[in-house]
Amino acid sequence: MNRRTLLKLLALQAVAIPLGIQGKTLEVAHKHLILIELKGGNDGLNTFVPYTDPLYYQLRPKIAIPREEILPLNGTLGLHPSLADIKEVFESGDMALIQGIGYPHPNRSHFRSIEIWDTASKSIEYLDDGWLRSLEPKKRLELQGIVLGGELGPLSGSERGIIKINNIQGFLNQAKRIRGQIYMIGENKALQHLLKTEAEIRQSADILSRYFTKEKTPDYPFPKTAFGRQLQIAEQLIGSNIDIPYFKLSLGSFDTHFTQAKKHARLLKELSEGIGALRKNLIESGEWNNTIIMTYSEFGRRVAENASNGTDHGTAATQMIIGGNVKGGIYGKQPRLDTLDKNGDLIYTTDFRSFYNTIAKEWVGSTTKQIEGFHTLPIWK
Repeated sequence: MNRRTLLKLLALQAVAIPLGIQGKTLEVAHKHLILIELKGGNDGLNTFVPYTDPLYYQLRPKIAIPREEILPLNGTLGLHPSLADIKEVFESGDMALIQGIGYPHPNRSHFRSIEIWDTASKSIEYLDDGWLRSLEPKKRLELQGIVLGGELGPLSGSERGIIKINNIQGFLNQAKRIRGQIYMIGENKALQHLLKTEAEIRQSADILSRYFTKEKTPDYPFPKTAFGRQLQIAEQLIGSNIDIPYFKLSLGSFDTHFTQAKKHARLLKELSEGIGALRKNLIESGEWNNTIIMTYSEFGRRVAENASNGTDHGTAATQMIIGGNVKGGIYGKQPRLDTLDKNGDLIYTTDFRSFYNTIAKEWVGSTTKQIEGFHTLPIWK
């Protein structure tokens, strides 16, 4: 295969990160963690609505969700009306809502704040590896994770078997074209790099092709969107009994500075219907108890609406952990709307590293120095 063919394969957004067979992975085989990044900063207050707090309506006179449209979860908290499928998941007892997630000295830059979330760093600390990359599990796997949407994020770092891809069938078809090629490498470092990339692509394709021969029609359809495609690929691979611990997806942008209502409703509907279909399909395949889903976003939005019927960058927000082994309920403390920081933003009540450590320690079976000192939440059955 020539250089042009290899570059064409890479143009399909199939990026092989060093497989690191000597790396480490989950202690228990066939457990899966699906990370859904809500890109752009999701508005937590209009997603999980404190509908009995009059300040919510005072500070958002135009964009607040009308009380009669809210899907109540209890006497004080409800869901955006687009989240009907997520309400069903909550009522099944498989969803934990973790309130007020944030960190000290919050950064309101998209780029820096998501970097903090990806690496579990302090706001004044710069780290290279993603927080999942930093874990020290025991079992060794050739392929640790698949990034189906967005950047590597929590899976970034060297010596890990991670592939980034957006079209699995296209990846497998193109990978066949680079099998069995023999080269005289010599001292050409650029060519050495290309050949190493070829080898990593072949190895990744070999693993995936054992479980993914062709796309199957799911029992419960996913949204016909890019996010729906990500979910469908993840579900089919998990349902095939593949031993890949991590799947990273993304949806957005949730950066709703202008005319927020319609865009936010559409994104939340896509999220809700996608998670609802994923749950039903994984129950059907018998993998629901082996899988958890977590959402995260670089920040929430400012409490008060802006002059453009939107919201600006904020701080804390509620996130979800969903799965067959999750003890459903509402955890943590809702930030007060009458006690905001100097910028008019929520003051976090749950450190995001507690959120991470709950998953790392109790589900993955490992932790790392960035998060090990933070308490875990009692969300497991």
